[in-house]
Amino acid sequence: MPKAWPPTDEVNPITGAFLTDPLVAGALAYINQAVPAKYLSIAPSKYTSPCVAAYPTAAAQTNCYWPFNLCTRNADVPGAFLADISSCPNANDWGITYDDGPISANGVSDTTALLTALKTANVKSTFFIVGSNGIQHPELVSAADQAGHQIAGHTWTHYPLTSLTNEQIVAEFRYTEAMIYQAIGKLPTMFRPPCGDIDDRVRAIASALGYRAVIWTNTRDDTAADVTTQTAAASQQIEATIKTWFTPQPGFVSLQHDIDDFTTKIGIDTLSAIAAAGASFPLKPQPVGTCVNLPFYHGNNTVAPAVSSSSSAAAAAASSASMAAASTAAAAVSSAAAAPATATVNVIASPTATPTSATSSSSSGSSSSSSSGSSPAPGAGTTVNVQSGASALGVQVAGLAAAGLVAAAGLL
Repeated sequence: MPKAWPPTDEVNPITGAFLTDPLVAGALAYINQAVPAKYLSIAPSKYTSPCVAAYPTAAAQTNCYWPFNLCTRNADVPGAFLADISSCPNANDWGITYDDGPISANGVSDTTALLTALKTANVKSTFFIVGSNGIQHPELVSAADQAGHQIAGHTWTHYPLTSLTNEQIVAEFRYTEAMIYQAIGKLPTMFRPPCGDIDDRVRAIASALGYRAVIWTNTRDDTAADVTTQTAAASQQIEATIKTWFTPQPGFVSLQHDIDDFTTKIGIDTLSAIAAAGASFPLKPQPVGTCVNLPFYHGNNTVAPAVSSSSSAAAAAASSASMAAASTAAAAVSSAAAAPATATVNVIASPTATPTSATSSSSSGSSSSSSSGSSPAPGAGTTVNVQSGASALGVQVAGLAAAGLVAAAGLL
């Protein structure tokens, strides 16, 4: 656990002594060893305002910057990053998610009320927790976990990740991760970048720390968080739009929020409509991890939650011990990264755009192959077949997810 928690105001990025805590320093050392320099050297964007970053247009396609043209990485690149999740692969599966909470308002249009509505509708979901909110309401994080919902990370400050330094990105993950572990005794495998602000630098750092990015299906954002004038009419309009989703269709991942009473009530009303439809409801709402058939958490999911912070000496010792294990893992990851490998990027077009595609290579090799859909994260000792020209390359990798998190955690 960290020596102290960063501020909870969500106004500024993490700075100062919070970046030198062993929790962050140990992980950063691992990142610098395990992640290829070509990704770590991608220049940060410029923060403009909450949820807005000025990203160089010339680099946006190359670095697969999602807000630019909804670019996603749809295949794992061993030694580099894990594929994004932006939809559910099976028809009518609905990855139902809530961002930015938890919040508490005496059980009225808050996370507690949302949990009640989920139970009434017999729906399990994914909660993407903002660390600075979770540390104020760990009991709500625990309640969601105990109810069977998936807990995942949404950073500490909700700052656009591409505008941060490598060190700050690591800190966003590590403090949020520590908060979640303290609340439920589990280490998530997934995160959602605030506002979908992600590029290959963020993907690579997140993957090395054990996280797969979850975006959302472009047309399945309820837009409630974008409303500036929160009126009953605005709520009714959004809820009417959500009900247009209630039809058989390809699997998708939605974006909803429990950040305030306005956004949370829309989520509650959505669940009430699902419950009212009963057995005739055509979709199957479920956690993202369930719809893509990937685990919610790393390692032992039954570890008892921590109730107090460990001393800085203990944290440093844990970090040092785990970093020793990282050396072997990082060497395997680096070896895998050196092998020729390519991944096809499918660019999901906006309604008015023409679909395009792009291919990225994890090495200097010029051959490429096409693939689509999310691939399971490579685990320790897993053989990953990577297409290189006409031949398939069997690569033994330590696994970014397993190696990164265990090596740099200092939590267990």
